[in-house]
Amino acid sequence: MNANFPFPAARVAPNLAHAWGGIWRLTFRRLLLPSHWLTLGIGIAVLTLMFIGGVHGGGPERFLEWASSFYVAFLVPALAFMGAGGVMRDEMKSGNVDYVLTRPVPRPAFVGFKFLAHLICTQIDFLVAFGLVMAFGITRHVPDLPATALKLLGGQMLMITGFSAFGFLCGTITSRYVVIGLAYAGIIEVGIGQIPTQISRLSMTHQVRGVLSPLWDRNVELATVPGWPMTIAMLILFSVVMLGAAAGVFTRRELSGPADS
Repeated sequence: MNANFPFPAARVAPNLAHAWGGIWRLTFRRLLLPSHWLTLGIGIAVLTLMFIGGVHGGGPERFLEWASSFYVAFLVPALAFMGAGGVMRDEMKSGNVDYVLTRPVPRPAFVGFKFLAHLICTQIDFLVAFGLVMAFGITRHVPDLPATALKLLGGQMLMITGFSAFGFLCGTITSRYVVIGLAYAGIIEVGIGQIPTQISRLSMTHQVRGVLSPLWDRNVELATVPGWPMTIAMLILFSVVMLGAAAGVFTRRELSGPADS
């Protein structure tokens, strides 16, 4: 308090709309960096090599199996998880923490806004990759490609949403979020997901792979395939739980100084 100003300065009132606008601009700005597009270009080149190695000489069914099981149900969630985990670790660095926590933004709101902004940008990035995958489908003469593309795109969007939320949680917990991701993948996605009972539905990739399996497996019994409404509901529930847990952890963590654990 100053003698000339006997009253303390007024606090800045929280404004969630302004907070969202600032977080969105900071997140979207990354899409405009040359390094971002260079990384995306390298990823597209690697995806092309994976397609050549995985579908070489195959027909439409082989392509659809590769697109469903490998691209949508493995590659997309793995990359979405690592990207989201990395984003949260960046936000928890000392320099960013000093900037963020001095703003009148509730921590849960910050996590929610950051997730939404990151999710939009990630969906845009993966649309580029998805366009390339569909170009591959044209070369394999996939019948009724527009309808097939719509189902694959739905699976991709669900995988990005769910595993981005999971990545936010793991990135909030520790800088070794990849270790948690590998443990989860081994126990839930590979272990429980292979059990031929209802418990396999705890595996999110199993859910999406199952709903897409009629695209390429003519022998699958449709009665055993999870429907789209159930799959969407499960992925939304998974995302909400993971994001809520991430907001809870972020709210309770002491973030002053370096956060390396």
